Amino acid sequence: MKNTLTNILLVLLSLSVLAMIGTIFYHFLDTDYQTESAMPTSSELSVTFQGVYVRDESVLSYDGNGCVSYNIPDGGKVSRNGAVANIYSNNAAIKENQKIETLEKELEVLKRISNPGVLQMAQPASLANQISQYYNQIAYYRDLGKLDSMKQAEDDFRTTLGSYQIVINQGTTNYSEQISMLEEQIANLKLQQQAPIDTVVSENAAYFVSYADGYEDKLSIENISSITRQDIEAVSNDDSLKSSTIIGKTIASYGWYMLGIIDNTEINFQVNDRVKICLSSSSASTQATVTELRPSDIDNKTIIVLYSENMQSDFVQHRTERVRVVKDECDGIKVPRSAIRFKDIEESTTNVLTGEVTTTMVNYRGVYILDGEEVAFRKLDVIYEGDNYVLSSINKEKDYLQLYDSIIVEGIDASGGTD
Repeated sequence: MKNTLTNILLVLLSLSVLAMIGTIFYHFLDTDYQTESAMPTSSELSVTFQGVYVRDESVLSYDGNGCVSYNIPDGGKVSRNGAVANIYSNNAAIKENQKIETLEKELEVLKRISNPGVLQMAQPASLANQISQYYNQIAYYRDLGKLDSMKQAEDDFRTTLGSYQIVINQGTTNYSEQISMLEEQIANLKLQQQAPIDTVVSENAAYFVSYADGYEDKLSIENISSITRQDIEAVSNDDSLKSSTIIGKTIASYGWYMLGIIDNTEINFQVNDRVKICLSSSSASTQATVTELRPSDIDNKTIIVLYSENMQSDFVQHRTERVRVVKDECDGIKVPRSAIRFKDIEESTTNVLTGEVTTTMVNYRGVYILDGEEVAFRKLDVIYEGDNYVLSSINKEKDYLQLYDSIIVEGIDASGGTD
């Protein structure tokens, strides 16, 4: 009887162990988690529209006789009574001046290279690194179409390369003969140099642009409040003033406005917002402020007015151009909305005066991750919300989601259990 009871107990115990093993094995096979790596992502709230520049501008003219040689680049600053352009009797005189300018720059490069301090102070490894950097800059600015910056990089490249040759040859490389030849060539050209027959000056300190388009009076800061949606849509870049006497215009201030038409029904933009204007015609961008959001004659069309104080050549090449205005640009970890779960977590706080410890339950938004074979909950610090995802800040605290964690997107239900 005793043996029978023992055998029954052994059978029951064996069945219990087998059932437990089977349950574990079933859950191991049944829990099919689908995961997604937590990757860094940039998000932004932005709008694209056709922007129109509004500035205080004055057209500059001369009598139309002779050839114009500009002294100031587009977007460059000119002082009060400063020379904007020289007028010469023919193009040959301008070409001679350009040749002299080119030779003087070349002479300046050779003199910098030949500075005695180069041999004493420069290190070959450092110079070689600079040569590589300037070479890459030449290609970079060429691809961007920034010819002035590319020319400066070329000059720096030549100077550094020449210095490198002097250093590695221990001073045996000598440019004195080339310097003497250039100085003599420049002196001879200057003997034949023609004086300008006229000079165009700016009455006030201003910024210069080498064209006029006919909108100078209409699209002024004084008239900005009366500019309508129809006015903005009618502006084009094809209405350049055709006149043999106009050489360009001056812009009275470094501050300028841009107007455009946007759909702001969701009130994504508000007055005093700080934004970034990105040009489609180049890689240039600048900070600006939303100064006005004015309703138009169409319900879902709003006139946005932006103000910036960044005056450079990229922003004076056109009267109107396609722009992207960016607000709330941020970087974080992308999290699919479908993976977000909520969990009550017990937290304790200590009163610094009494030492009393208080325990509370806090409901956190987060995700479940697969940490090896373990499922763990990680909090989210949401900094941006998109339609199908959120961005969580890159937080160093270990109880928050970290970069490259394996986010469980399927296999965990809303309560934190398996689906």
